[in-house]
Amino acid sequence: MTNVLPPNHPDAGTVAALGRGDREAFTCIVTELNPGLTRLARSYVPEALADEIVQETWMAVIKSIETFQGRSSLKSWIYRIMLNKVRTLAVREAKIVPFTSVGPQTDDARPSVEPERLMNPDLGQGYWPEAPVRWHTAPDERVETKETLERVHAAIQALPAAQREVVAMRDIEGWSAEEVCNALGISSVNQRVLLHRGRVAVREAVEEYLS
Repeated sequence: MTNVLPPNHPDAGTVAALGRGDREAFTCIVTELNPGLTRLARSYVPEALADEIVQETWMAVIKSIETFQGRSSLKSWIYRIMLNKVRTLAVREAKIVPFTSVGPQTDDARPSVEPERLMNPDLGQGYWPEAPVRWHTAPDERVETKETLERVHAAIQALPAAQREVVAMRDIEGWSAEEVCNALGISSVNQRVLLHRGRVAVREAVEEYLS
């Protein structure tokens, strides 16, 4: 028996096809989502484990597609399955701090810009000593070098898990804010805070390199 969603649900046709065991539909959705799932999983665990987790995710999708109720998009539901699996594995393997312990807590309320960076010798505390580096004025070959991209990747990897997930989904995978909230089960305010903090940290790392 296949799961029947309201006909106006954007994923109704795909879910019905997957429920029927349609190989073409399964191949299409794997082709679309597998790269992003793998990239995000690899931010938690080594490559081999990440690939294994993604494979397990697709097996879980096949087995449980009839439980999909359409409260979110199918993509968000699949990502949530993967994240639950990879977080559990990462904690068990002691690869990272559990996601729940690095979420939006009060002791994580770091300023957008470190106070020591906002000390102008003429104007005092709270003012930039000089204008921040404008990336678009740097030579293209410098901004686009492999080393710069590696710095960006390393900065994202160094973020707390909650920030890393949001930044990766928004800025690498191109998700909307609503999609991220649905996939991670967080509020829109929480999403904005995590995204802002993550972007600030990444920008600081790249600014330091480019300057």
